[in-house]
Amino acid sequence: MDTTMLRAAAAGRAGRGRSRLPMLHSMASTAQQPGHGPGRSHAPAGPIATPTPATPVGTAQPAAGDSVRLADARLRVQERYERQIHRLRPLTWLMLAVIALCAWTGSPRPGLSGTGLALSVGLACYAVPLILAAAGRWPADAAWRQALAVLVSVAGLGVSALAPLAALGDIPVSAAVMLTFIWLEFRQAVVIGGTTTALLAVVLVLTVHNPVASVTAAVLLCVVLAVTAELMRRSRESSARAELLLAELEDAREAETRAAAGAERARIARELHDVLAQSLSALSIQLEGARRLGEREQVSALLQGVIDRSVELTREGLNEARQAVGALRGDRLPALDDLAQLVERSRRDLELAIGFSVLGTRRPCDPDAGFALYRGVQEALTNAARYALGAAVEIVLDYRADGILVTVANGPGAGAPPSAASGGGGNGLRGMRERIERVGGSAEAGPAAGPGGWRVIMAVPA
Repeated sequence: MDTTMLRAAAAGRAGRGRSRLPMLHSMASTAQQPGHGPGRSHAPAGPIATPTPATPVGTAQPAAGDSVRLADARLRVQERYERQIHRLRPLTWLMLAVIALCAWTGSPRPGLSGTGLALSVGLACYAVPLILAAAGRWPADAAWRQALAVLVSVAGLGVSALAPLAALGDIPVSAAVMLTFIWLEFRQAVVIGGTTTALLAVVLVLTVHNPVASVTAAVLLCVVLAVTAELMRRSRESSARAELLLAELEDAREAETRAAAGAERARIARELHDVLAQSLSALSIQLEGARRLGEREQVSALLQGVIDRSVELTREGLNEARQAVGALRGDRLPALDDLAQLVERSRRDLELAIGFSVLGTRRPCDPDAGFALYRGVQEALTNAARYALGAAVEIVLDYRADGILVTVANGPGAGAPPSAASGGGGNGLRGMRERIERVGGSAEAGPAAGPGGWRVIMAVPA
């Protein structure tokens, strides 16, 4: 397989980065242009892959379901195999040159008639597959590889039969056996290489005067070269298997780390539930008792309103604590679809006049990004209630082609803007910005266009 295709496949598995949206000022200005008015709509992978018929021996192709690390390891194995094959090409050219020199200086020589013509045809059939391999044109299809290996072996046998006592000798056949073990699978190479070696022994027995020595030397040479090629292949496969197993081990360690982190989150969730949630539950019970006591004692309406609102806020805090515990346990997080409920609760609990608009077509959003936007809107509404009590607030959720933009703007109120407040210190806004940036988005807050107003703009990529 071509290295470029392998690299593209690995890059496709590794593509986890998020693109940044355009500048927020540009996005905010676009939202104010005509035509953008508000509308009330809304594992570790398995062992080393067995080479397929179209796969060179000793390679490891990227498989479906591989992790990014394992896909990269397979790509490195393939690149190392291609480097090794590239280093063997000069040896193939050298072998072709030696055989050509032996044929030219031997007897009989290649010619255009009789034995010379047969020798020329045999050498041509022998040389063509080797030239393809040396030029990097060796076919990927297994059937073609087997056919060319058989052609090289048969041609080598023919050359040895036509010139058994020439300088060529048994070089073509022994080289063909070695190349067969390099090119083909082990079982295929044993069948073709073993058959070729046996036929070479028969040819030598029939054509030379002292067949014992010639057959012994030829068979030993074929066996040595075949064993050498097989050891090279096994070494390559062992190295590839070790690299892939190392990648799987690292994946397993990463999975174990994630499991340990999940167990730690569960422990923290239990602690939060035992401490914070139970404390808020007790506070809610106490405030409910105070509310009923106030009704019985007929306290002033202002005090009764403060107690009622404290009860509601305590319930809200208890719900938020439960959501935090659920997030640590891996439960569903609040998302953009929950903004309408957040707006209704804020209207009731924070006494804000909130308008909520949705632009564009709703579409699924990354859970982490949706949760970050939800928390950002929640923080912006809390700041509006704290520093601009009684002000009108407008929330615009804009689904765009390149991302999702959320704008929360409020007019002037009785309090100071968040940046000038003495109590908040901007920590809420800073935490909101950090949460948005962790999901690949951006956020900014500052004075609105009108006097005394405030606007928060958050954007996440699509």
